[in-house]
Amino acid sequence: MVIAEVLQHTSPELFLSDLKARNKPGVLSELVDKLVAGSPNITKRDAVLQMLESREALGSTAVGPGVAFPHGRTLAVQRLTVLIARSRKGVDFDSVDGEPTHLFFVLIAPPQDSGHKYIKSLAALTEKLQDANLRKTLLAAEDFATFCAALRED
Repeated sequence: MVIAEVLQHTSPELFLSDLKARNKPGVLSELVDKLVAGSPNITKRDAVLQMLESREALGSTAVGPGVAFPHGRTLAVQRLTVLIARSRKGVDFDSVDGEPTHLFFVLIAPPQDSGHKYIKSLAALTEKLQDANLRKTLLAAEDFATFCAALRED
């Protein structure tokens, strides 16, 4: 799956240019609030938050450097939804490298995910974000369109 396909599952309404929360529980809550506000197909806030918290309890989705992929499957959504968020200051998100997390890509999918879009999207983002220059560009992007344009570049 290419990044352009992943970006079909997000929108400007699912973009947080600078998270306000300063800790992991606050970040998860802020991310879910934005998911509910930005996506009409997500209505069960508490179910989504609980699913993300349960996933984080298994091990942090902050795989570094400076990037986290909170994700999971839930009946609270009908289709894959991707939220993108950024923390310019960085947040302690229990990253495996111990460093602050700046970029968050939240993937929420229904249990029955035709074509495995959820796993393929997660893999595509993980691979793409290995690029240090891209991460710097994403942190500096002025808006959603600029952010997505940088992700699409090869």
